[in-house]
Amino acid sequence: MEPEARDNLWTHDFILLAGSTLLFWASFLFFMPALPLFMVQRLHGNPAEVGLVTGLMALTAMLARPFAGYATDRWGRRCVYLGSLLAFTLATLGHALCHDLLSLVLVHCLYGIPFGFVTACSMAVGGDVAPSSRRGEALGILVVAQTAAMAIGPAVALAVLGQGNFGRLFVVAGAVALAAALLGWPIRYPDIGDPHARFSLRSVFEPSGVPVALTVTFLGLGYGGIVSFIALYGQQLSVTNLGLFYLLYAVGQVVSRAAAGQVFDREGPRRIVPVGFLLVMAGYTLLALWRTALGFLVAAFVYGLGWGLFMPSLQTMAINQVAPPCRGAASATFYNGFDLGVASGSYAMAFVAQAVGGYAGMYLVAAALVLIGLLLFFAWSLPRYRPWQP
Repeated sequence: MEPEARDNLWTHDFILLAGSTLLFWASFLFFMPALPLFMVQRLHGNPAEVGLVTGLMALTAMLARPFAGYATDRWGRRCVYLGSLLAFTLATLGHALCHDLLSLVLVHCLYGIPFGFVTACSMAVGGDVAPSSRRGEALGILVVAQTAAMAIGPAVALAVLGQGNFGRLFVVAGAVALAAALLGWPIRYPDIGDPHARFSLRSVFEPSGVPVALTVTFLGLGYGGIVSFIALYGQQLSVTNLGLFYLLYAVGQVVSRAAAGQVFDREGPRRIVPVGFLLVMAGYTLLALWRTALGFLVAAFVYGLGWGLFMPSLQTMAINQVAPPCRGAASATFYNGFDLGVASGSYAMAFVAQAVGGYAGMYLVAAALVLIGLLLFFAWSLPRYRPWQP
């Protein structure tokens, strides 16, 4: 086989996986603007209940992810990936049956389980179908697909929603999820399943990744306030097109991600990560103090710029400092730290908003939490960072 053919990234399988990833995340992100509106307008929920539902879903995803890694190794990629996508489709459609808070809590928690499985399995499949010489590039493209879904999913969701047609929105979100499964069906998955694989704590937890995981937990606390309440805050500011927030947030990430990897590879995390933290703090501050539709949108772009700098950089720190067999555990430790922050922040930020007089004050508190994360980065994560050497 010629080297060009052997190292070709854009194969039939990888293109299908990238498309499946894009559609899966687009379906999931339908709920970012729509779920808070559904709870407030249709179920007459309050901000604390919105945060509770979002937080519980993040918690179930976090708890499911370690078992997803084990299932992927035990029964193979095809069975777990496609089965999880089909379960995700059914759970998405199940939201249309929710007519009170209790039923929504139940369905949305169940929804978190296949979400955790799909997110854990998709990157493993990406590593499998890509040539080893371009594996890093392949995983980066899958992350770009997620970012593109951020630009597409919420905007399409709001267009489908119209004046409050939530039933139609849930059906369309389910159809998009089913399309993701259909694209994943023809992929030629490698036969990697190990019937003798055993579940262990060490397979999902990497002690050396704790400093970075705790750092990203503080970022997740503030992000929970974005996921749960940004649509409601936009309505308060009379923003007529909430989809622009998610679009500009995604554009900011794309712009900064283009430089983040190169700077990290050349100079390490010391410079690129703090800049990302400061931009995210600036985004929260703009949300809190520039209370106009224009300020709302500028904040989205600045916030996206910062997110695109620090998130992949911190993830690379977590992966870089362990041997290859431990990278799955390091990645799980990192994401569980972030998910713990999102789950806690989604609920706690509702009470913060009540205590400080509204969402604007809540986002100032989120900026302070990012500052704590930045101090933790300099005090603990950076001093302990040692890239693994064979």
